Amino acid sequence: MDNLFWFLILLLFVLGAWGVYQYRRQHQKLQTLEQSLMNVQQKAHEKEEAHTKSQAQWEQTEEKLRSFLLLMDTVMNTIPNPIYFKDAEGVYQGCNKVFAKRILGLTRDHIIGKRPMEMPDQIPADLAAAYQRQEYKMIDKTGFHSFETQVQCADGQRRDFLFSLAPVMDHQGNLSGSVAVLSDLTEKNRAAQNRMQKEKLEGVLEIAGAVCHELNQPLQAISGYTELMAMALDGHESHSYVGKLTEQIGRMRDITNKLQGVTRYETKDYAGKTKIIDIDKASDKH
Repeated sequence: MDNLFWFLILLLFVLGAWGVYQYRRQHQKLQTLEQSLMNVQQKAHEKEEAHTKSQAQWEQTEEKLRSFLLLMDTVMNTIPNPIYFKDAEGVYQGCNKVFAKRILGLTRDHIIGKRPMEMPDQIPADLAAAYQRQEYKMIDKTGFHSFETQVQCADGQRRDFLFSLAPVMDHQGNLSGSVAVLSDLTEKNRAAQNRMQKEKLEGVLEIAGAVCHELNQPLQAISGYTELMAMALDGHESHSYVGKLTEQIGRMRDITNKLQGVTRYETKDYAGKTKIIDIDKASDKH
């Protein structure tokens, strides 16, 4: 009986010790799990804070980028010169309002994404081909390139423009497109042409004045001698030649009169290889 009692006491003690051990073990696991959960929560919180901070920075960067793009668009539209830029395939990727309205007569959304040859009504085929040849030259040079050519404007008139082309490179140094700034040279060229015409006219007037001055006295002398010959040969068979000579003298007088009446610079082809002054068109005396 005593042995059974002590056996039960021992069994209860062992069971109690085992229970305490299991309790402590589970409690330790629970603490470990709680610590792990706290660590996970801490990391999640840190990641959430980092994400919130990154999101805020991204929003700030995006806002700065939008502001920068808006500023660039404002600057481009403030510049009075037509501007456009294309990608490496020759497709329009952007332009300012001057280029869209004055040159093509379209809104920018109808330009972006198209090539010049896809807009034959705005850019005739001959001009589109000329522009493409010049862009190839820029690519071959891998640098700034300028050229002068005609542009058909939205009003249907062709005007003289200077194209200033520059390549746009990506971060790896490869060609990603090109940007062009156009300068209207029509009035400048017209003024230069008028100035050249004026200079040529001044030269013609100087020569015409000198020729008339130098020829007048010999013509008067020839005319006088011809009249004397006519009187001396009156009735002679050679008198008819004197009449023909008088006609040619008259023609020479007409020419000098026209030279004295030159007021503009007009030319005509001569012998198919050069040009000479068209006295009839250049003179007010006909």
